[in-house]
Amino acid sequence: MRRRLGSGGLTLHMAPMIDIVFLLLIYFMVATDFSPAEEIFRLDLPEQQAASSDPLALIDEPLLIRLESMGYGGGIEVVGPWTVSPTPEGLRRFLAESVQPRGQLFLSDHPIIIEPASDVSWERVIDTFNAVVAAGCTNVTLETPS
Repeated sequence: MRRRLGSGGLTLHMAPMIDIVFLLLIYFMVATDFSPAEEIFRLDLPEQQAASSDPLALIDEPLLIRLESMGYGGGIEVVGPWTVSPTPEGLRRFLAESVQPRGQLFLSDHPIIIEPASDVSWERVIDTFNAVVAAGCTNVTLETPS
């Protein structure tokens, strides 16, 4: 009778190993403190400055666009420190360059108020409204003529 070598190899029983892994898992779950440590951190925050001192701050108040009669100096006036061409196309270019993501002054839903004078034609009001919407602005309102 010959005895074969290697035919009766070692076998590993997995059931006891799985039991040990679960026992270790339960031990570490019970022994671990999951709540964060409560500590007091001293924070010396800088004084808040006025919002106007930050050149990158977005403007909060509505953008007012006044429409004047076409007489001397009449046209479209954007109330604020901006120089805008007094035509609907100039207004559209200004807003398209100022609205995010391309520009940095306004969000697309920033409130815009169009305020026409009482003697401005309805066609100019609609042209101005269309220019504002074409620039990507979504929150546009019309005020009653003054």
